[in-house]
Amino acid sequence: MFSFKKVQRVITEVLELEPEEVTSETYIMRDLPTESIDLMEYGVGLAKECGISVHDETVFIKSLRLHMAEAEDRGLDPVTYLMSKYPHLSAERLTEMISTVHEGPVLQVRDIVAYVDHAKRH
Repeated sequence: MFSFKKVQRVITEVLELEPEEVTSETYIMRDLPTESIDLMEYGVGLAKECGISVHDETVFIKSLRLHMAEAEDRGLDPVTYLMSKYPHLSAERLTEMISTVHEGPVLQVRDIVAYVDHAKRH
């Protein structure tokens, strides 16, 4: 919950939203008025607020579709392959992402929280 509050604070400050507008299930790109420049600001805010190193490519799962295609091209299990790219995400969450990727960007606030928690442990 502590990491969620920090992530929520970063997002609400960047987008000038009320905290209740950002839940753990909120989609970053589908539900919020997030633009590319905002992702950069989220990364800077997360580094400062949480005291972690932020790798934009990983935290914002920017290459998810590319990695899914790589797994398919190599005949690999997509979930296992994606877990190697996004170690902060569970197999269950990655399976959910794969099944809903056709609906649009799949990144949710809870995924950023998972990244923060993972980064703090490692």
